Amino acid sequence: MRRLRSFLSAICVAAVIPAVAQVSGDIGKDRMMLFGVVTEDKGGADMRNVCVRLYTDSVAGDSVFTDAMGKYQLFIPLKGVHRLVYSMDGYHRKVVQVDASGEMDEAARKQEWNMRVDISLVQATLALPDELLDTPVGKAEWQPEMREFKWDQPYTERYKLRYKQAVKAAGRK
Repeated sequence: MRRLRSFLSAICVAAVIPAVAQVSGDIGKDRMMLFGVVTEDKGGADMRNVCVRLYTDSVAGDSVFTDAMGKYQLFIPLKGVHRLVYSMDGYHRKVVQVDASGEMDEAARKQEWNMRVDISLVQATLALPDELLDTPVGKAEWQPEMREFKWDQPYTERYKLRYKQAVKAAGRK
């Protein structure tokens, strides 16, 4: 129970930070930098060599691996619906969704966007359904009326409850 509670508290943290500086060249232009740290649920150790794979509108794209400190960095286009899949052998994968399909004006596209997404992975000691593991643990979406990306915290809380129920059910089998 203690392990599950720590997992639920560390499942996903996201912060969207619009930078003040204008972007020069191609770096960051019409793209958002996603970055964060991947840790092990039990003990919180930084996880090296976790694959972070980008899927844009269901098409596989770039992938990166976490460094020795569990850090990763990946750029995503400021259009389309993106899914980041965090995976490593022996651990349950996690998925995060970023929806950049909302209408974004030119000024917002020229702004530098960064989003931090920290993830903790759980050892795959219990068999959980693929449907659950392929469901995003968290979602962020461009909000045109607010001119920012917003993390859907209520969605994340609902996912945590669903995950907790699935772990409980798998433990009874």
